[in-house]
Amino acid sequence: MAISAQGMAQAVDAKKSESKEIEKIQVTGSHIMRGGSANFTSSAPITEVDASLIEGTGSISVEDTLNRVPSITSELSASSNNLPFGGTASNIGVSTTSLRNLGSARTLVLVNGRRYVSGVSANSGYGVDLNSIPTSIIERVDVLTGGQSAIYGSDAVAGVINIITKKDFNGAEINAFGADSQQGGAARQNVDFTYGKNFDAGNAWVSVGVANQDGLNSADRDFAKYELSFIDTNKDGIVESIARRNGPAHVPGAALSFGNLFIFGNGQPFNTNQPVMDSNFVPNGTSDFDNQHASRKIVSPYKRFHIASGSTFDISDDTSAELEINFSQTTATAQLEPIALSVRDNVFMVGSGGTSGIDIATSPYFVGSSAGKQLLSVMGSNTSFDRIATFRRMTEFGPQVVSQRRNTFRTAGSISTELANDMMWTNSIVFGMTSQTMNKTGDVALTQLREAMKIESDGKGGYRCVDATARAQGCVPVNPFNTVDSLLGKSGVTGFSPAAVKYMAIDTGQSGELRQFVGSSVLAGNLPIELSDGPVSFAGGLEWRKEEARETPDSFRQLGISRDLAIADIVGSFDVVEAFTEFQAPVAEWLNLSLALRAGEYSTVGNTFTYRFGADAPVTDDLKLRAAYSSSVRAPNINDLFSTGATSTAPSNVDPCNGVTAASTGNIATNCRSIAAINQRIASKGAFNLVASEANNTRLLQTGSLALKEETADSITLGAVYSLTDDWSMSVDYYGIEIEDGITRVGPDVFVKRCYDVAASGFDATCGGNLLRDSNDGPILNLRSTLINASKIETAGVDVEVSYVNEGLRLNVIANSLSKFDVTDANGAVEKFVGRPLYPEMRLTFNGSYDVTDQLNLFTQLRYRNETKSYLGTTNLSDDLNTMDAVTYVDLRLNYKLAADFNVYIGTNNLFDVEPDINARPDSFSTGTNTEARAYDVIGRQYFAGLKYQF
Repeated sequence: MAISAQGMAQAVDAKKSESKEIEKIQVTGSHIMRGGSANFTSSAPITEVDASLIEGTGSISVEDTLNRVPSITSELSASSNNLPFGGTASNIGVSTTSLRNLGSARTLVLVNGRRYVSGVSANSGYGVDLNSIPTSIIERVDVLTGGQSAIYGSDAVAGVINIITKKDFNGAEINAFGADSQQGGAARQNVDFTYGKNFDAGNAWVSVGVANQDGLNSADRDFAKYELSFIDTNKDGIVESIARRNGPAHVPGAALSFGNLFIFGNGQPFNTNQPVMDSNFVPNGTSDFDNQHASRKIVSPYKRFHIASGSTFDISDDTSAELEINFSQTTATAQLEPIALSVRDNVFMVGSGGTSGIDIATSPYFVGSSAGKQLLSVMGSNTSFDRIATFRRMTEFGPQVVSQRRNTFRTAGSISTELANDMMWTNSIVFGMTSQTMNKTGDVALTQLREAMKIESDGKGGYRCVDATARAQGCVPVNPFNTVDSLLGKSGVTGFSPAAVKYMAIDTGQSGELRQFVGSSVLAGNLPIELSDGPVSFAGGLEWRKEEARETPDSFRQLGISRDLAIADIVGSFDVVEAFTEFQAPVAEWLNLSLALRAGEYSTVGNTFTYRFGADAPVTDDLKLRAAYSSSVRAPNINDLFSTGATSTAPSNVDPCNGVTAASTGNIATNCRSIAAINQRIASKGAFNLVASEANNTRLLQTGSLALKEETADSITLGAVYSLTDDWSMSVDYYGIEIEDGITRVGPDVFVKRCYDVAASGFDATCGGNLLRDSNDGPILNLRSTLINASKIETAGVDVEVSYVNEGLRLNVIANSLSKFDVTDANGAVEKFVGRPLYPEMRLTFNGSYDVTDQLNLFTQLRYRNETKSYLGTTNLSDDLNTMDAVTYVDLRLNYKLAADFNVYIGTNNLFDVEPDINARPDSFSTGTNTEARAYDVIGRQYFAGLKYQF
C-alpha cells in the first residue's frame, strides 16, 4: 500500500539528522526497542498504512483498506462470504485477510503487538475478524512480510499485520460519514465519538460508535442478475458464449424427470432452454430453470456497535502500566432462495438405499394426473417412483434467512519496569472471547415430511397421514409434486398448506464460543557487550497461550433430519508454552546482525523450534541493504484439529464419470462403468451425462483431523532501501516462501479423480468411505474432505515502494510482482496459480496527497491489477471468456478545513465505474456475483461525504 505520511516523514527526518536522539519504541517485527521508522530500521520490509488512508477511501472496515495493499487479499468479506448455507453461513458478517495469498490461518493479526482472538466459526476456519476492530481507534497498520514465527510464534508463516491503536488522546472527536453507490445498494454509514484526557500520571480514553453496511442484491447489477454458464454455440469445440445456467430444476411448481421426459408436476412441459446473453447480460430467450440470483446478494448487510477504551499511567518513576478494553457486536443477515428438495433423495433417501414405497401407477399422488400418464408412457413395466428424478423449491417455507450475532470482547494489560541496568521488563496478559449465535429460517424437518407423505384415505373423500401419533402432532398430507389433477390434488392437496408448514417447518442454527488466553514476560535492553558500533541489544522471555472453542449446532442438524448434512458439536482446546530470545549486534558501522530463536511445547503436536537471521547494512548515508532468513512453523489450530464438518456444495466438475460412454478408455472410464447405476445409465442413454441439477448438488462435508502435525516454512527476503534525495526514497525487496507439510484439503475434484484413476483391482467406489453415490442414477450425493499434511506451497516475488514527501505533496507507489505461486500435492503433481484472478503477476497502488491550500487537501488512490486468466494452460474456453482484463480503479477525496478543529470531506470510490469481468471458473467466483469479489469491485461508482470535529 502506501507507507504512511507519518512514516515517510520519520524516514526523511532520520536520514537528515542521524545524530538526533530518537525515542526508542518497540516496532513491529521485534521485541527489541528501536528508534525511527519501522521500514527503515527493519531487516525485513514493513509497509505502514496510515489511518488517513482509511478515511481517504471511506472505509468502515480495515479489511477494505488492507485489501488495497498489493501483498494482501481479503479472504472473507461482505461480498465474498454471503451464502447462508452450510459452513459459510456461520461466518456471515466476518472479514478476514490473507497475506501473500497464504490464508488467514497463516497471517498473524496483532493489535499493539499482541494476539487477538479468532472470530471465525471453529467449524469452518481460523482468523481475526477485522470487523470487530473499529476503524476509529486505529492509528496505523504495520504489514510485515516473511516468516516471523521466531518473533511471534505460530501462524506468522506469511507475516504479521499489526494494528496500532490510538494512544494519548486528549480532547474529544466526532466522526460521521455516509456513502452510497450511484446505481443504488451497498450504502454504508459510520458515526463514532472518542474522548480522552491527559492527567498527571498518564492518559485515558474511550471510543463508542456504530457502523452500518447495507446489502446489495444480485438482481441490481446486470453482470449478476442471472447465474451464468458458458456454451459452444457454433459446435466447433470452443466455448465462446455466455448463457444462463441450465439449472437448477428446483422450481416452485415442482418438476419431474425420467429419461428424456422433463415436465412440471401439473403435466406441462419443462422448458430446458439455455438462452445466450447479449452484451448487457440480457437473455435472448426464456427458460424454466430456476434463477437463484433473483434472491441472492452481492453484498451482505451487517451492523457493528463498538465501545473501546485504553489507558496508560505511571505507577512510579520506573514502572508504567497499560490497559486496553475492546467490545464489539456485529449483527449480520443473509438471504437465499427457498430450500431445494428432492423427495426421492432427501426425504426417502433412495440414493442411499432407502425406498419410498410409491408406485406411479397406483399412488394417489399420480393416478389420474397428466404427469402420471406421461411418466407411465415411458417407464415400462417398472413404475416405481424411486426411478423418478424430482425437483422442488419449497417456497411455502419462505426464503432461507440467516441472522448472525457475534460479540467480541478483548482486554489486554501490561506492566513495564525499567531496571537499574537499563533493561526493560514487561509482563502482559491478554484475554479474548468471541461468542456467536446464528439462527436460520426456511428449513424443513425431513422426518415430519416423510410422515406427511405416508397417506391413506380418510373415508370422507380426502386423505390423511397414516400414523395416528403423527396426526395427533399436527401431521396433514402434502403434495410436493404439485400434481393438481391427481386424486390427491382433486381432494384439495396441491402443495403445502399452512397447517403442513406449521407441522414441519423448523429453524436451525448454532451457538459457539472461542476463547484465547495469552500471558508473556519479556526482558529487553542492552547487554554489557560492546562491539565496534555499540552494545548488543537483547530481548528474551516466556509466553503461555491457550485457545479453546465450543460450537453446538441445533439438534435437527446434529440428528441429520434437516435439509443440511448432519454435523456434530465441537469441544476442543490446546495450550503452548514457548521460550524466545532475540539479539541485535551492530558488528560494524555499516552492518547490523540479528538472531531470533523460539522453542515451544504444544499439548497437541509436541515440541517446535524456529529461528530467524537478519542483517541490515547501511553501507552509505543513502543506501541500506537488508536480508532475512527464517524457519517458521504453524501448529494446527482449533479448526484444523477439531472441526466436525463444515458443509457446502462441491464444484460442478467434481465427478470424473461425467461424460463417460461405453467407448471411453482409461482407468477412470473402466472404474466408472463398474458402478451399476452408471453402467445402466450409459446403456440406456449412451453416456453418463449429468444434468445441471445433479452436477451442482453434491453436498460436501469438510472436517478437521487430530492426526495433523505442524507445517514448516522457510522464508527469505533480500532488499535495499535507497534515499535518492532528502524528499525521495525507495525500497526494493525480493521474497520467497516455501511451506512443507502444508495443512491442506485436497480439492474435491482432484480427490475424486485420484480415487478413480487407479487400476481396477485397487478401485474403491466409496473412496475410503468418503463418497456416496445415488444407487439408482449414479450422481455423487455426499462427499467428505479431511485436512491432511500433504502440500508444498512455494511463492516468490518482488515488492517495490517509492515515496516522495515535500511540503504539502506526498506521493507513494507500492507494487508487487508475483513470479511464483505453486502448490505441490502428496503425489508430486504441481498446480500453478500465478496469472489467476487472485494471483495477478502485477498489483500496484498509488497514493497521492496534496495540500492545495492551508484549508484544502486533495487525496487520490489508484489501484491496478493486470490481466488474469480463469484457467491456466489448456482450456476449451475462448480466450475472450477465459481472460479477465486488466483493471484500474481511481478513488478521490476532497477535504476542507472549515476551522482548525473542523474538517468536512467528500469523495468517490471507483470514479470511472469499472465493472468486473465474468470469472469462467465455477469453483472460484463469489456466490451471487459471477466474478471474483475478493479481487474486483462489485459495487460500482460510490460517493461519500463526512465530517470530523475535534474539541
